[in-house]
Amino acid sequence: MKSLVFLIPYLRTYRRLLLAGLVWLVLTNALAMLIPWTLKQGIDAAERGDTREILWFAAILATAAVLRGVTRIFSRLRYLRTARRVEVDLRRDLLTRLLGQETPFFDSQRTGDLLSRFTNDLSNIRMLAGFGVLTLANAALVYLFTLVMLLSLAPGLTLIALLPYPAMLIVVKRVSRRLLYHSTRVQEALGKVSEAVEEGVSGQAVIRAGNLFDNRCRQFDRLNDDYLECNLVLARLRALILPVMTVIGPLATLLALYFGGSRVVGGTLSLGELIAFNAYLVQLAWPTLLLGWVLTLTQRAAASLERIDLLLRLPAKRAVLPAAGLRDLTAPGVQATGLTFAYGEQSVLHELSFDIPAGTLVGVAGATGSGKSSLLKLLARLYPLDAEQLFVDGEDLALVDETAYRRRLAAVPQEGRLFTGSVKENLLYAVPDADDEELQRVADAVCLTEEVAGFDEGFATKVGEGGLSLSGGQRQRVCLGRALAAGGGLWLLDDPFSHLDAATAREVWARLRPQLQGKTVFFASGRVSQIEGADRVLVLEGGRLCEQGTPAELARAGGLYARLIERERLLAELEALP
Repeated sequence: MKSLVFLIPYLRTYRRLLLAGLVWLVLTNALAMLIPWTLKQGIDAAERGDTREILWFAAILATAAVLRGVTRIFSRLRYLRTARRVEVDLRRDLLTRLLGQETPFFDSQRTGDLLSRFTNDLSNIRMLAGFGVLTLANAALVYLFTLVMLLSLAPGLTLIALLPYPAMLIVVKRVSRRLLYHSTRVQEALGKVSEAVEEGVSGQAVIRAGNLFDNRCRQFDRLNDDYLECNLVLARLRALILPVMTVIGPLATLLALYFGGSRVVGGTLSLGELIAFNAYLVQLAWPTLLLGWVLTLTQRAAASLERIDLLLRLPAKRAVLPAAGLRDLTAPGVQATGLTFAYGEQSVLHELSFDIPAGTLVGVAGATGSGKSSLLKLLARLYPLDAEQLFVDGEDLALVDETAYRRRLAAVPQEGRLFTGSVKENLLYAVPDADDEELQRVADAVCLTEEVAGFDEGFATKVGEGGLSLSGGQRQRVCLGRALAAGGGLWLLDDPFSHLDAATAREVWARLRPQLQGKTVFFASGRVSQIEGADRVLVLEGGRLCEQGTPAELARAGGLYARLIERERLLAELEALP
């Protein structure tokens, strides 16, 4: 029942709908109680030989059956509509919590497992909130109404007929704990299978190119077999519950027939009363059987709720960023004082200190793994910071309001992600109401206009999942255009031309650079030639700031920056050789 307690706040939102469903459910069961009573009256009339009364009670019986079917439909609709709305509310809350988390949370989570919580786990909860709540409410009413009618007909016989039910409760209590444990295992195994499927689909090109098909299939077969084994154990437990529930009804009927029949023979109970008594008793059979199904449903939902509750207990943050029209275009100054950072136990930045005036174009140079991307991720506030290490306009970045701060950002990661939709929708993702003039300005600035004109549907061309229908360079330029359309006073460019050839990169930068006049820009690049026009360069080596200054000063100093320039020059000469 803990799972039902969890759902109470969500169900309370739709209390009027649930109350209406309960009213219809009461009418349904009241009509159900009328049917055995009418049957009793008809049999008594038959014993008296009164044909008119027989026809009258037959008409009442038929009318009650039809009305019961109608009211049952209305009651089910109310409960099932509520369940669908609860599912939507939960899905919205889950996504809001997820999008509000820091990057380290996603580093430690499996994508497939998170997707499983949004699909299979929510489906289990919806079933409990709909059919589960409906069945429990209906069973409670059936037991209450039926017990009243049985006691009014034959109190002593009622106690005898209900003797098997306590034994059922004992069996159910013992099995339910094991059901919860194995239901949790099934959900976890399904999460691993979902993750394997997601990786297989998203990485299909790598699997084919690397001839990894057989290996991938073997790994999936192992996960699939584990999932099957968990399901078989759970199925055996469910197979035990339902027969127990099924036996209770017939056993109660046998007791009623034996002891009730002797009373009919003794003249203390009429035949009509015995038939009505058994009809009421039979009405307990179906709700009792459904309670067994609800028990397994409740345990599955309880396992799913445990997994979902872990996400709902995450700290709530605003996941929706302000509209681009509210962007703060003011260029900030940035200062670092002994900036140190690690991914878990892996230290990546060590005691970085610098002071960047507002409106400065800062180049960030260094070899692969030197910490360039990590520095930009910290500036983007993607990872939590220790206090008094990084400041923006004199404010400690560890303490500033993230939403307000991100109004100032225009960030372009190294591997930009495109979203499902068209080229236009992705370019104007942050400003969906922008006009075609803005679209053209952005496309021209990132050298996409001519290429998009060659697409069959132009800017309406679908980019595919993650932008797979575009080349790597096109995806990077769409990300640059998206940032340009959104605006911001602090730009963070993490090797934004890594998928472009040198000539295209120079042309894009030549068009984009005037758009960034007066902005504070951090431009990290593996090619030092791309940051030669920077106002200042930070050179990283092994996570440490080994040099900083203007490009000309660093080139004359003969340090790492100068060596990177020479290395790049030599590589260019080698590539030019026939």
